[in-house]
Amino acid sequence: MRPLLIGCVAVSLAVTLSAAPANRVQFLSKVYTIDRKYRSMEGPSSVQKIYLGDLQKPELLWIVGIRTEMVGEDGETPQLAELMCHVNVDLDPARHQALFDFGRPVAARLMTLSQGMLSATLPVGFGFPIASNEPLLLFTQVLNHNIEHPDNLKVRHRVTFEYVRDRDLAQPMKPLFNVGASGMVQLDNNPLALASMMPGHDGEHAASCLIGSRAPNATASAADYVDPSGRHMTGHWVVPPGRQTNASDITWFMNLPYDTKLHYAAVHLHPFAESLSIRDVTTGETVLKSQAKNPAAGVGLTHVDTFASVPGMPMRKNHKYELVSVYNNTSSGTADSMASVFLGFDDPEFIKPSAAGLAKRSATLDSDTIVMRTSAGDLSATLDRSAAPNTVIQVARLLLGGAFDNTSAINNGSDLRLAIPVTERVRNLLQPLAGDRGGPIERGAVMYCPPPELGLRIILKAAAPYDNRCTAFARMAASPEIMNAIATAPSGTAISVKRID
Repeated sequence: MRPLLIGCVAVSLAVTLSAAPANRVQFLSKVYTIDRKYRSMEGPSSVQKIYLGDLQKPELLWIVGIRTEMVGEDGETPQLAELMCHVNVDLDPARHQALFDFGRPVAARLMTLSQGMLSATLPVGFGFPIASNEPLLLFTQVLNHNIEHPDNLKVRHRVTFEYVRDRDLAQPMKPLFNVGASGMVQLDNNPLALASMMPGHDGEHAASCLIGSRAPNATASAADYVDPSGRHMTGHWVVPPGRQTNASDITWFMNLPYDTKLHYAAVHLHPFAESLSIRDVTTGETVLKSQAKNPAAGVGLTHVDTFASVPGMPMRKNHKYELVSVYNNTSSGTADSMASVFLGFDDPEFIKPSAAGLAKRSATLDSDTIVMRTSAGDLSATLDRSAAPNTVIQVARLLLGGAFDNTSAINNGSDLRLAIPVTERVRNLLQPLAGDRGGPIERGAVMYCPPPELGLRIILKAAAPYDNRCTAFARMAASPEIMNAIATAPSGTAISVKRID
C-alpha cells in the first residue's frame, strides 16, 4: 500500500452523504498584548470554560469543525495569522465517559489548532458527539517570531465551532472518538537514558528515539512523559542546525481498544518542520504523511496538511505504530520542536442516548447530593466535588448503571459497609482513579473503595480505622436520629438498600 498523502483527501463518497446545516458559535479570547518576540509556548495565554448549547435542556450535538482567526482588540479587525501559537480544545474526560457510558477511557484533548493549521473540518457525515451542556476548556495562546518592535500590539483569538443538532439530522451521524499521540525524545539528563532505541511492548519492531534536551521554552514538565520502559521522555525538544529525523513509538500513546478506521487527523508542528508521518511498523507501510510549508522569509509555518477521509484508513489494535517527524533547522542556532497528531477514529461503541436518558445522566452528574433509599430510611449525603471530583463521577457511573440497586449494607461497628458485586457489567463501569485528595475521614464521611472490596463505607465512629485505598467523597446529611439508630445497632446488623438516587 502506498503512503496516503494528507493533502490528497479521498472524498468520493462525500457527495452521497447529506448533513444538516451546521450551527456556529464563536468565542473571543481575552486581549493579548504582544510587547516583544515570543517563541512557541512562550506567549500570553488563557483558558476559558465554554459550552456549545443549552445548559438547562441537554441535547446531543455533533462537532464537525473548529477554526480560529487572529483579530484585533475589537474582535473584528483581522490580524496576522503568524501571531497564532495554538488553540487547544479539551473535554472533561471522566464526565464525557460517564455521560455517554463509554467502557473505554476517553482522551482529554479533542483538538489542537496551531500555526499553519488554523482550521479542522471533519469529513462529511462524521462528528464528535457532545452534550449541549457539557463543558469544554478552550486554551488560546499567541506568539511572535518575526516582529522586532510590536509596540504593544493588541490581539485576540476568535474561535468558531461548527456543530449539528442530532434532532436536525436526516440520517444518523457517524461517531468518531478522539485520540492524541506525540513524538518524543529521551531526556539526556535522565540517568536511565542509556539507550537510543525505544523497544516495542514485545521487543519487536523497535522504533528509534533520539536522546535530546527539553526545549528551554517548554512549559515546566507539561510535555514530559514516562514510556512503558520507565524512561523519561519529552515531547518538546531542541533541534540543532541541520536536518533531524525522529521516530518514536506511539502504540502505547494511542492504546487502540479495537480495530478501527482513521477518518481525520490534525497535525501540530513547529517552525522548520518538513513533515510528519504515521508508520505501521508491523507492516512497514506509511499510513499517512503530512507536509509542512515554511515561509520564504522569517520564522513560522504557513501551512500544515490535515487528513479527512470518508472511506478511512484501517488501523489495527495489535499493530505497532510510530510517529516520524522531519525537521530542517536552517537557522544558525537551536530551535524548539514538537510533533503531535490528533486523530478521529470510527467509534463502534457509541450508542446514541435518548433525550430523556441524556437529561437523566446530566442531572446525576451535576447533582450536589445523593440519597440512599434504605430500609432504615432515606440517607442523604452532600458530595465533595472539590476534594474528590473523579471519585464523585465514578460513583455516579455506578449509580446510573444500577450497581447499588437491591444491595445491603452491614454495620461493621465502626462503619456501615455497602458491598457491590463485581459483575462484568460493573467491571465495565470502573476506571482507574488518581489525583483526588479526598475529604476528611471523620464521623459521617462517605467513602468509595475500589476493588477488590468494591463498595461504599459510611464512617459511624470518629476513630474508625479505614482502608487507605478508599476516598472520602461525600458527607452524610441525614437526620441525626437515623444515623444514631444505625450507629448504635449491634455489629452485623444489615439494612437493605433499594437504590441510590
